Amino acid sequence: MATKLIKKAANIPTDPRALKRLERHIELGELEELAVAGLPSVPRYLVTYMNSQTGGPVRSATVISVTNQSGKINRVFVSYFKGFSDNASPVGATAFAIPPDFTVDFSSRNLPGELTVCNSVCSPELVFDEGRAIVSSMFPEIGVSSRVYYTAGERDKELLSITDSKVVAFGKGNRGD
Repeated sequence: MATKLIKKAANIPTDPRALKRLERHIELGELEELAVAGLPSVPRYLVTYMNSQTGGPVRSATVISVTNQSGKINRVFVSYFKGFSDNASPVGATAFAIPPDFTVDFSSRNLPGELTVCNSVCSPELVFDEGRAIVSSMFPEIGVSSRVYYTAGERDKELLSITDSKVVAFGKGNRGD
């Protein structure tokens, strides 16, 4: 995981039984980052806007939350693309094995834990990229949301705003909502 298991992190349960279950999933290798290549998956969702930049006074990073609603461990992949490119050449990607009912945050680059805990960070971290992302998985039962964090300061210490990005079923049209 991009962030080691810290007993008092924002994404760690405080209930002792839930914490024990989380530790067990980690121990069994059921909650882990994956190598991006080599595992079959199907594109499920298109995140219509991704922005990840660090070069100017306003910095940005895209965070995509995925909840596994399947009854099995689901291997989820997020691929990031520049706006003027096709779906064959991602600028970065990340993958994670998610146990049933767990939520994982995929990020285009790392952010301070005070803003959000990034469980799986894009490789390479994106620092001058704008475009879209595709969320793929082995099983279709996933819930997806996405947002762009806008920050200031060299270490993203000042939060300026958070915007939601539209998520649509891959290969389908937007219904205008």
